[in-house]
Amino acid sequence: MNFKNTSNIYGFVSKNFHWIMTVLIVFNFTLGFFLDDLESGPIKFLFYSIHKSTGIVVLMLLLLRFFWRIVNAVPVPLGKIRFLNILAKLGHYSFYFILLTVTLSGWTYSSAKGYPVNVFGLFTVPALVEKNSEIANIAVKIHFISVYVFITVLSLHVLISLVHQYILKDKTLSRMWYGKSD
Repeated sequence: MNFKNTSNIYGFVSKNFHWIMTVLIVFNFTLGFFLDDLESGPIKFLFYSIHKSTGIVVLMLLLLRFFWRIVNAVPVPLGKIRFLNILAKLGHYSFYFILLTVTLSGWTYSSAKGYPVNVFGLFTVPALVEKNSEIANIAVKIHFISVYVFITVLSLHVLISLVHQYILKDKTLSRMWYGKSD
């Protein structure tokens, strides 16, 4: 398996970024949906801490992944329709933008509420803003809206991947999976 991407396949690093982030994001979004239903107490505090920690890890991986995408080759699209290839590229960049919005708005919300963001007990990230209820209200709205936008884009991404795999029968999906894909 190639460490780096080639013009035909995604390398080991890109595949790991993709799948590790997928697991972390799905876990964190699922956890986030259940947080409001929990009674206040130590369990809710623990789950919020895990949610915020995972969000910071996703942010760090997102920045590393974006850097990797800039310095590394991107496999050429397998589709022959230029317009759809442009849409696919826009879709991928929208993932970066939306995830950046989700993570930074969550971090801003915690900061504006005066809650520290301690990452799995290893370190505390600095507050992005001072305690401010108006900023907190705006940040939490942005956080929730961007989560739903992300879920919509993710659903389209999964659907299009399945279309490539089962209808178009090209190698778009298999080249992001492990094993021989070329």
